[in-house]
Parts: sequence; C-alpha cells; structure tokens
Amino acid sequence: MSIRRAARGTSAGRNVLRFVGTLRSLGVPAGSGEVLDAMAALHHVNMRDRSQVKLVLSAALAKDERSRSIFDQAFDLYFVSAEQAAVRARAREAEGQARARRIAQSEAELRFQGQSLELSGEHRETYAQLSQAQQERLREFLSRSSGGHGVDASFLPLIEHIVRGHLERWRQGIENGPGGPSTGDEIADDVVRMVRAGSGSGGDPLLYVDIKDISEADMPRARVLLRRLAKRLATRVMRRYRRARAGDRVDFRRTVRANLRYGGVPVELRFSRRKVLKPKIVLVCDVSGSMSRYASFILQFSYGLAKVVRDLEAFLFAEDLERVSEQLRDAADVELTIGRLLESSRVWGKGTNLAVALRRLNAEHRQVLTGDALVLVVSDTKTLAVTEAAAILAEMSRRVRDIVWLNTVPASEWPGLPTVAALAPHVRMYECSTLADLDRVLRLTMDIA
Repeated sequence: MSIRRAARGTSAGRNVLRFVGTLRSLGVPAGSGEVLDAMAALHHVNMRDRSQVKLVLSAALAKDERSRSIFDQAFDLYFVSAEQAAVRARAREAEGQARARRIAQSEAELRFQGQSLELSGEHRETYAQLSQAQQERLREFLSRSSGGHGVDASFLPLIEHIVRGHLERWRQGIENGPGGPSTGDEIADDVVRMVRAGSGSGGDPLLYVDIKDISEADMPRARVLLRRLAKRLATRVMRRYRRARAGDRVDFRRTVRANLRYGGVPVELRFSRRKVLKPKIVLVCDVSGSMSRYASFILQFSYGLAKVVRDLEAFLFAEDLERVSEQLRDAADVELTIGRLLESSRVWGKGTNLAVALRRLNAEHRQVLTGDALVLVVSDTKTLAVTEAAAILAEMSRRVRDIVWLNTVPASEWPGLPTVAALAPHVRMYECSTLADLDRVLRLTMDIA
C-alpha cells in the first residue's frame, strides 16, 4: 500500500480514515480534529520520506505515550510493501477456505433429530475451535436430547437456544483474546490482530519474522521476547485456574434432561462443580533437519510453562523418539540445556518418521496419554509413513483430551501438502512459524482446551 497514495486525493481521505479506524480499534482516541490535522500536515512533508510521514501522523494522531507505542506498531504493519501485502492476501484467502470447510463440517455434526441447527457462521467457527472433547460433549448432548422420552421436533428452538448460548460464551472469550472482534476491514483486522498479539512484548517486529529466518545477531533479542511470552502465558494460566475454584455452575445438559417434562422450561436446575486441574501437556517436537530452529524455540517456550503446569512431558522425534522431560524441567539455564540436548541427542537433525515416533510413544510412555492430557505436536507434517501416522493419531485422539498441531508451514501452502490432508482431520492444526503465532495459538489453546 503506497503512503504517497494514502496522503493525497480522494483515495487519501479513505486510506487515512481506514488507518485511523485501525488505531481506534486498538484504543487510540483519534477524532475528526486529529484526522484533519494529519491531512493538512501531510501536504508539508516529503511523501517519499517514510520517516517524515510517520512523524507527522504520529504527532497528529497519537497524543500520549501509550497511543504513540500503538501507533508505531500499527504504522509499520499497515503501510507495507506490495510483496508483503500479497503474502497477507494469500494467507487471508487460505484462512477463508479453511473457515468454509470448518463451517461445512459443523453443519454435518450439529444436528437434532436429523435436522441441522440454525447457527451463525461465527458460532459454527467457534464450534470448530473447541477441543475434540468439548465437541464430543456437545454432540452427545444433542444425541441424548434427540432420543429423550416424548421429545419431538417442537423442541428444536429450545435446543438451538441452548447450543447458541453455549457457543456464544466461547465466542466472546475468543474475541476478548489477542485477536479481538472483527472491524469489517480485512487489512485493518490483520494489523489489529498482530498488534494485540505483540502488545505484551512491546510489539517488536521480530515477533513476526519467521523463526528460521531470525539472524544470529537477533537471537539474544528473540530469547528475551520468548521469555516474556512464556511468562505472560504462565501468568494467564495461573490466574485462570485459580478463578475456576470458586462455586458451582449450572450443568445445562442435565438441566435440559431434568426439565423435559416441563416442556423445556428450566424449573429445576442441576449443578456441577468444575474440576480444577492445571493443564497436563505432552510436547512432541520434531527436531529433524528442517525443524531444528523451530524446535529450539518451542522447547525454550515450554521451559517457562513447566513452572506452572501440573505435568510437562517433553519428547523429541525425527526418525525415532527421545524423552527429555527431566532435562527440561530441571534446567537452571535453558539455553545451555538446549545446547546439551543438541549435542547428545540421537535424533536431532535426522530424517522424519512420525509413525515410528508415535509407536514408541504408545508402547513406552502410554501412561502420559491420559484423558486430561493436551498433546502438542510441533512439526511441518513432512514425514515418511504418513498413512500409518494418521491411523495412530486417530486412535490417540480418542484417549487424550486434545491434540493440537503447530505447523510451521504457512497455511497458504497446506492445500498442496498431502501430509496435511492426511493428518489434519485427527488434530487441531494451526499455522505457527513466528513468535507471535506461537503466543497466539498457545493462549487460545489454554483458553478453550
């Protein structure tokens, strides 16, 4: 997007207003007076000089330290080269295709007595983001309600109301996270999402650099960002699970079943106490040649989580599997520990055979694959024996709480990868190639797992 075009003519006003709208979505109080000042000031600077344009807009639109910090991040992300804009456009197109597939799947799964529920697209996408266990509980509720004594099609509106309420609560929780609600402008939504994802770390542009492309000179800064992200997520996890200790809550499934005799009117409430457990994480990290840089960052991030999760089991895999839980959990210096793992590992940098690794995980460490375990797989999906690996994942998904796959390959390339097509149906797969992606995905995972 050209800054020169954004400053003059009819398109100038539209582009400046779009940028101001982005700032407002981020909490910057820029009003009509500030917009007029900005437009007037732009006529007195060299439009080819990016730093001058940024300085003038900042002076007009950002009046305090917080607003200036947000402005700096938003400006650098909003006014990008044509190549960067094209990359984002392809990513949005891929996400739109994935969203359509998720909605189609929800229409097939969320049915009451054979009839599809009347749900919004946002609610259906929320359903797709729930853990497998939560999706199964919702489908079980629909199945049992469908077969209830004296229950017929007239109960459909009540069932729809209950399901919409359940999904709405989850949707609001997601919107209050790093992504926030949509502004209706795709470019603005991208900028808002990226700024919010990096707000806890100063919005450092390094958050959005592909991990494999981070230079050695930037590594110390990247490690500082990584520690901040891990600390913030750890604090979020602790607060969430402490709050969960208070009181009972209405069990909507049992309440509906108990009140069918009253025509669905909730005369009698049924309650359940929420089980309070910190998440149990099983990390299965690909350390093959193409994945070694990503693996190092994931292990450093997991080190921070190990201080607050009830259990953290960590495994490395390439052509085989290695357990490294104790080395990571007991590490005093995580960078030194990662270096030692690299030197002593039998699998680091080798070829990839996920099926062999999963077979060993099932055979020798089956005790960690329990009903409360969240399995995090970090890999680009490029493996031998993919059909066998997919079958093992399908069986494993029925025994654990959820399997989340962090895929370092851009989502826009997934349609061309047969390995993604084979593995994705058995896991929740997210693009994860930058530090911002890592923070966003794990925060979302901790909120809805």
